[in-house]
Amino acid sequence: MTSLRHSIVFRLALSYGLLFLLSLAAISSVFYVGTAGLLARNTDGQIVAIAHQLEQVHERSGTGALLQAIHTLLTDDKDVETEEYLVLDPQGRKLIGNLTAWSHLPTKNDALTKVQVQRLGHDSTSRLLVHRFEDGSLLLVGRDLQEQHQLERMILGALGIGGLLGLLLAMLGALLFRAQLQPRLTAIQLTTQDVSAGKLDRRIATSPAKDELAGIARDVNRMLDDIERLMDTARNVSNTIAHDLRTPLGRIRSALEETLQPPAETAQWQRAAHYAIDEIDTLIGVFEKLLQIAEAESGVRRQRFEILPLRAMLDDLLELYQPAAEAQGMRLTLDVEGTPTVLADRDLMANVLANLLDNAFKYAGQGACVGVSAVQAEQHVSLVVQDNGPGIPPDVMARATERFFRVDDSRSQRGNGLGLSIVAAVVSLHHGELKLEDARPGLRVSILLPRA
Repeated sequence: MTSLRHSIVFRLALSYGLLFLLSLAAISSVFYVGTAGLLARNTDGQIVAIAHQLEQVHERSGTGALLQAIHTLLTDDKDVETEEYLVLDPQGRKLIGNLTAWSHLPTKNDALTKVQVQRLGHDSTSRLLVHRFEDGSLLLVGRDLQEQHQLERMILGALGIGGLLGLLLAMLGALLFRAQLQPRLTAIQLTTQDVSAGKLDRRIATSPAKDELAGIARDVNRMLDDIERLMDTARNVSNTIAHDLRTPLGRIRSALEETLQPPAETAQWQRAAHYAIDEIDTLIGVFEKLLQIAEAESGVRRQRFEILPLRAMLDDLLELYQPAAEAQGMRLTLDVEGTPTVLADRDLMANVLANLLDNAFKYAGQGACVGVSAVQAEQHVSLVVQDNGPGIPPDVMARATERFFRVDDSRSQRGNGLGLSIVAAVVSLHHGELKLEDARPGLRVSILLPRA
C-alpha cells in the first residue's frame, strides 16, 4: 500500500476512476431530478386544471352541477387508482368523494399540499388542492402519489444499477490505464537504475508507437547514447592526457637527472633548463587548447560576436602562411566568391583557419597543394580548406574531431590531436556545420556558417 500510495500511475488511475464516478453521479442526479420534477409538475398541473374546471362548473351551475361533474369523474374509469375528490358542505359534512378519512385538511386556499389521508379505506400519501367557496362549502382535488413514488423508486433502482456498472467500468478502466502505463514506466525506471549502476549500454525497449511515452523512451535512449559516447571520450581523454603528460615530464626528469651527474657544468645546466622550458611550454600549449575547447563549448564568447567580412581576414592569414608554404615547396591558393560575411568572433575564426592550415601543412607533405575558398550562398557561407595529401582513412573519419585523436597511433609526429576538436567546438559555437570529406586524394574540410 505504501508503494501504491507513492505511485504516480496508481494516483492517475484512481483520479481517473473518481472523475468517472463523479461524472456519472452528476449525470444521474440531473436525470433523476429532471425526471422526478417532470412527474411532480405534471401531477400538479393536472390537479390545478381539474380544480379550475370544477370551480367554473360551481360558479356557473351551482353545487348540484359540481356534484354531478365529480360523480362523472369518479365513474369514467380514468385515473381510477390515483384520482381523489371530496366536497364538504358549509357544516363540514361529506357530499361526495372517494376520501374516507382525513386527519386534517390544508387551510391555505388554492395551494398544493402533501397530506396523509385515507382513500377508499386505504392510507394514501396525496397531493391535494383545497378551494373554499363563498358559501362555505369545500372542494378538494388531489392525486395519490403512490404510483409516482413507485416510478421514482424504479428510476433510483435503475440509476443504482447503472452506478454499480459505472463503478465496475471505472475500476476496469483504471486497471487498463495502469496496465498501459506501469510496464512502460517500469522499463524506463529499471533502465535508468542500471545506467546509474554503471551499465551504460542499457537501453529502453522502444515500439513503433508515436505517443508521449514512446517519445520519452527514444529521447532517453538518445541521451544515453550521448552519455556513453561522452564517457568513452572522457576515458580516452584521461588516458591520452596521462600519456601525453607522462612522456614530456619523464623527459624533463631525465634531463635534470643528467645535470646532477658530476661533473656538473654551467652549459649542461643551461641546456637542461632550456629543454625543460620547451617541454613545459608544450604542456602549457596542450592545456591552453583544452581551455579553448571548453570556452567555445560553454558559449561564453558569444557576446564578442561581430559582423565579420571574411575576405580581409583570409587575405591576412594566407599572407602570414605563404612563406611557410614556399619553404616546404607547397602551393597555397585562395579563392573568394562574392563578399562572404558572417556573425562571428574574429579571433576564434582566425584560430579555426590557422588550425586547419597547420594540419594541412603538417600532414599533406612536401610539394602538396593547399586551397582555401570562401563562397557566400543565399542562406549560408561556405569555408573550405582542401589539400591533396594522404588524408584521413574513411573508417576513422568520424573520430577525427575527438580530443587527442590522431591517425598515427605511434604518435611519431609532433602534435596533440586537439586541432580539429577546437575547430568543431568553435563551429558549434557559431551554429555552423563541420564536414570532413575524402578529397581523393587529400582531405576536404568544409564549414557552413549562417550568413550575417
